[in-house]
This record gives sequence, C-alpha cells and structure tokens, in this order.
Amino acid sequence: MKRTKKAGSEWLGVWIASGILLILLLIYLGTALFYCTHFLPGTVINGISVSGDNIKDVKWKMIQETEKYEIKIKAREDKEEILAGVDFGVMPIFDGSLEEELRKQNCFAWPNAFFRESPIKIETIVEFSEQRLEKKVDELEIMDEDKMVKPKNARISEFSKKDLYTIIPEEQGTKIRRKKFLKCLRRAITNLQDSISLEEEDCYKKPKVTAQSKELKKLVKNLNHYAGAKITYQFGKEEEVLDGEQISQWLLVDEQKNVSVSEEQIAAYVDRLADKWDTLGKAKKLKTSYGGRKVKIEGGDYGWKIDREKEKEILTGLVRDGQTTTREPEYEQTANSHGKKDYGNTYVEVNLTAQHLIYYKDGEVVMDSDFVSGDVAKGRETPTGAFGLYYKERNRTLRGQGYASPVSFWMPFNGGVGFHDAKWRGSFGGDYYKWRGSHGCINLPYSAAKTLYENIEAGCAVLVYTLPGTEGEMPQI
Repeated sequence: MKRTKKAGSEWLGVWIASGILLILLLIYLGTALFYCTHFLPGTVINGISVSGDNIKDVKWKMIQETEKYEIKIKAREDKEEILAGVDFGVMPIFDGSLEEELRKQNCFAWPNAFFRESPIKIETIVEFSEQRLEKKVDELEIMDEDKMVKPKNARISEFSKKDLYTIIPEEQGTKIRRKKFLKCLRRAITNLQDSISLEEEDCYKKPKVTAQSKELKKLVKNLNHYAGAKITYQFGKEEEVLDGEQISQWLLVDEQKNVSVSEEQIAAYVDRLADKWDTLGKAKKLKTSYGGRKVKIEGGDYGWKIDREKEKEILTGLVRDGQTTTREPEYEQTANSHGKKDYGNTYVEVNLTAQHLIYYKDGEVVMDSDFVSGDVAKGRETPTGAFGLYYKERNRTLRGQGYASPVSFWMPFNGGVGFHDAKWRGSFGGDYYKWRGSHGCINLPYSAAKTLYENIEAGCAVLVYTLPGTEGEMPQI
C-alpha cells in the first residue's frame, strides 16, 4: 500500500514538470510567432524605438515622428538655426525596407533580444519638397549674403622693425557653399538626423592660401633675408644706418614669387647719401687768424666725394647677401675730417687781402709768411676757394706764355696755380700783387717755401680767401 502511494507521487511530479515544460514551450513558440510579425525587443530604427511593434505600428510612429521633425543647423560663430519639417513637407515613405528588416530578424532568438539593443539604419525613409526646402534655406539668417564674411587667404604682413615680415594666418570667414550645404542637408533630412554641423560637413568656402603654404613660407624667408640686412655707414663720429625699414621699400616680387632688390632705389639712396655727406663743392666756414673774424669760402675742389657707382655696386651686394656690417662708403676723394669743418686742423690759410699765409698742422702753427699772389692789374688774380694740394715736387721749371721760371719747391693746388719759391723777388707782402703780381701762383720767399715743402703733404687743404680790412694786418697767431 505504501509503495503504491509513493509511485503515484512520482508520476504526479513527472506530469507536473512535463506540463510546465509544455507551457513554457508553448509560450516560447507563441512569442516567437508574435515576433515573426513584430520587431524584437531593443530594436531601434533610425533612432525610433520599435520594440514589439508590427509594421503598421512602426509606420504610425514614423508618421508621428516626421510631423514634429526639426533639424538644427550648427554654423560658425556659435550660431544655430532650426528648420521645421512641416515647412518643407517631410513625409515618411515606405518602400518595403521595414518589411525586409522584419524578415531578416530571427524571431526564435527573442529571449536574447531582451539583453541588447539592435539599432537599424534605413537609408531612405522620408521624402520632402526640394523647392520648399531651398526656399526655407535661403531664408535662414546664416544665408544672408550681406552678412557672410568671405574667407581671406594667408598673407604676408607689412614690414615690422621688430619682427620683419611674418605670415598673417588665413581667415575662414562665414561664406557658405550653398550647393554643398543643400546636398548635406538633404542627406541629413532623409535620415531624420536631428542636427547638422556646417563645419564638420565642410560646407564653408575655404581660403585658397593657408599659413602652411610652402610658397608663402619661402617668400617670407626670402623677404626677411633682404630686410634683415643692416649697413651702418660711418662719417667720423656720425652714423647713417640703412636697415630693413628702408630696404623693405625697395624689394620686388615677381610672378614666380622671386625676390629682388630695386637697383634704382639703391642708386637713389646712394645719391641721397652723397648729397648729404659730400662736402666737395660746398662752402667752407673758417674762423680766420685775423681776430677770429669768420669767412665763407666758396668754390674749389676740396672735400669728401663718394664714388657713387662703386658704392651702388657694393651696397647692392651687401643687401642681396643680407649682410650686417659697419663701413665707410667708397670715396673718389677724401678730406682731412668729417663734418662741416672738413679741412680739420691741418690746412694752409691764405689771406689774399693781407698777402699772408699760415700753415697749421694738427692745430699748431708750423710756418707763416708774406707772399705775392696773382697780378690784379693784368687780370691774373689768384682764385679763391678750398683746394687740396695735388703733390709736391723739387726743381721744376714753370712755363707759360712768354715765361719759363725755374723753382726749387713746387706745390700745386689749383690747376697750374700753386706755392713756389720766387728768388727773383726782393720783397713780399704789401700791395705788390696789384700791379707786379704773379701769373696766379703764390710766390714765397725761398726759406718759407722750403719750410712749407718739408712739412706739407699731398691732400692738405688750402683755404684761399679775401678779407677786406686786413690790408697790411698781421695774423694773431
């Protein structure tokens, strides 16, 4: 009896377990059958959750979604604008893609679907009016041509004394490429995207030249090579500096971006330099030995004279090489000192009125003497002016029309005019020059001529002047 009861209990357990399994199987198969016509749990189509929905439900959701559809346009300068789908007739289209996606899913794997999300992307899902869309796009504030900023190419800066030439980076601007924008916008709307970035979609017009341009970098390098030159000209204690501030105005860039320096501008600069610093032909001021009275000596050939052609050639080379150097210009002719008193402290002061000369060497009187100058009565006056001694020569015979005069010391300074001894004269000074003067030379006593000859050197300044009121006056030395 006991064994019969136990056996009955065991069979009851089997039947209950079998019943439960059968129920579970029926539930599994029934649910699988359900998901043959409905989307599995976790299914998301184009951002819309369609879990457990059939095709009709999904289409309804999509219709509702398109009715409230908006797309945000993200532009530069943190600007955003919104386009509403209803304004350009966004409507879902159903081309069998939903049914195809439903057929592709494994309805018998529905238990696994509860533990994962299954996103599905359908490329074409809506349609809209192209014409209405373009009209709405053109009404956007970011599409106002008057407010768009055109892109600017990277460019070379103006010259700066501190930084020379630099590259100014390109400016992107806000000029929108309309065709590209519309193309990207259509694609985004078709896929019901909620936003589009014009920056990321490359919808802006780009500058043609950027700061990374090899050609631009090379050009800046070449410009700075020239503009980096610095030539310091020395004129005694004074200086004239030529640097990039001026050189930058002389640079030329051809169509191939080759840099050169204008030879015309360099020539003009050297000409200005010579006009400013040359003293040849410019009047000299002299504080005379006659009570410090001042005279203005005009004429003559004494003074500094820059060799313009040589200096132009040298300067062109220095600028082309980007040199930094300190130098004196090339001279055709030099003087004793720079500045207005270019004769310095070594010169011969010749007062035709007093018929007396003084030779100063380094500011000290070496000799002074009466003389006889050119004959006034015969129109042979000794010319005034500032001259440089050409050379000195011993035992020369001076020849001219109707005369041949041998001299022991010959020191010319103005063509055929010079200092020399005149042993044939018994007296010097006074007013002999007015009717018994020379052919234009300065006649000196033998001893005076000898002393002058032994101490003077070629190139020494000879300052010849007249000073009314000093007739017969002796210098204060």
